Amino acid sequence: MKIGFLQFCLVATLFISFQTMAQYGGYGGYGGGYGRGYGSRSMNQLPSTPKKPLTPDQIAEEQTKWLDKKVKLTEDQSISIETLNLDHALKLSDYQEAFMKIHANSRPSPQEIQQIRETVDKWQTEKDEKFKGILTPEQWAIYEKKKKGMPYTQTSKN
Repeated sequence: MKIGFLQFCLVATLFISFQTMAQYGGYGGYGGGYGRGYGSRSMNQLPSTPKKPLTPDQIAEEQTKWLDKKVKLTEDQSISIETLNLDHALKLSDYQEAFMKIHANSRPSPQEIQQIRETVDKWQTEKDEKFKGILTPEQWAIYEKKKKGMPYTQTSKN
């Protein structure tokens, strides 16, 4: 089952944050846990800064560009699709933010994780139904075949 980017971020953030310190040996130590030995740092290795998560606007833009590349959207279709993608990305972002507040100091239960998946699947299905009304039958067929590759989307029902 594939997990979309936003859902993955939601769940992965909770689990990874608890394991990071132990895995990399905390701060410092013999090589800082990165295999550099005795804390030495090579001259050409700069500490990497973590990438910032994409904003809902950026996600919507990426998804619309991806779909346009696959099915050649008209100008009107592009505007409608980007609006739908933005609405969907904002809804997911708000859901993730609320969930993170509730579970700031605790892990979600398996039932809660299942509920998240069901909610996101439902929203993805609703989004797909709206896409179907915008795309031509030919474009829809292409989208159906290739949608598993759409960036930052939930496609676990496929």
